[in-house]
Amino acid sequence: MAKETRNGMAKGLGVLISLLALIAAGVAVVLVVNRLEQRPRTNDGYLAADIVHMASEVSGRIIRLDVQNNRYVRRGDELFVIDPEPFQYAHDAASAKLASLRAQYDIDTRQVEAQNSRAAAARSNTRSSAAQLSLAQATLNRLEPLGAQGFVTREQVDQARTAVRTASAGLSSSRNEADAARQAVTDTKPLEAQIKQAEADLAEATRNLRLTVVRAPCDGQITALTIATGEYARQGTPVFTIIDTDRWYAIGNFRETNLSGIHPGQHATVWVLGFGAQAVDGHVDSLNGGVVPDEGTVSNGLPDVPRSLEWVRIAQRFPVRILLDHPPPALMRIGATASIMIDR
Repeated sequence: MAKETRNGMAKGLGVLISLLALIAAGVAVVLVVNRLEQRPRTNDGYLAADIVHMASEVSGRIIRLDVQNNRYVRRGDELFVIDPEPFQYAHDAASAKLASLRAQYDIDTRQVEAQNSRAAAARSNTRSSAAQLSLAQATLNRLEPLGAQGFVTREQVDQARTAVRTASAGLSSSRNEADAARQAVTDTKPLEAQIKQAEADLAEATRNLRLTVVRAPCDGQITALTIATGEYARQGTPVFTIIDTDRWYAIGNFRETNLSGIHPGQHATVWVLGFGAQAVDGHVDSLNGGVVPDEGTVSNGLPDVPRSLEWVRIAQRFPVRILLDHPPPALMRIGATASIMIDR
């Protein structure tokens, strides 16, 4: 009887222990879920930074290379120099052309002033000739009635008629001279347009000469350097890359079920693989607007819909960008694996 009682108590104790274990497991699951809800975390993250593909804005032979692979540079440092000789020639030619046009403009301006003076004098002569004709005509009109009455001689009337004809011829000649002088006045506007074009050409030549010295646009680390002095740099073709070390990011792919509680400004903690004990603080910079779906894309102008239907749907993941506050330089490498936890 006592043995059966002990067996029953042991069995009950086992059931109790099992029940307590299940309750503890349930509580643990609830705590874990609650923690994940309060602090979303992902191990699917990596480090990133802005990069600058360094390319020259002018083409030419590199005569000096002042950088080395994986070395750091500061904003404004000289990176490489392109042979400035042809650009100096172009600058000197543009400067000489502009100086020549400006000298010609001064000459043409004085000529135009002289032409305007002659035209003004011709207009004045025309007004004088018109006044003389008016006076001669008035004299003839006064003498003709007097000649008919015998108060003046016929010779005086003939002289008055001659004076009218002479004044009329003088007025016609003055008008012709005035028209010729007016037409002879030239315009400096075409030359002014050429000067503006020459000024623009000189400005461009000056800029191109300045751009033969390529400088660092930011603080950063040189990478992908595979050229040496003597390489021909082509305009717009990158010759190496600079990693902008001013700002570092950790980009983590979070499930869409966690996105509703994530917003810019939230504190985040980042661990870099291989340096798990060292946490890096940051804050949420932005949430990605979308990713390419596995289905519903367009192919050949028609939507791509899969034939199979999956009954279990896996939550999509979206990139969340974390701006690191004070990133340790020794840990920062583009593409390094990172774990990210966000505090809500």
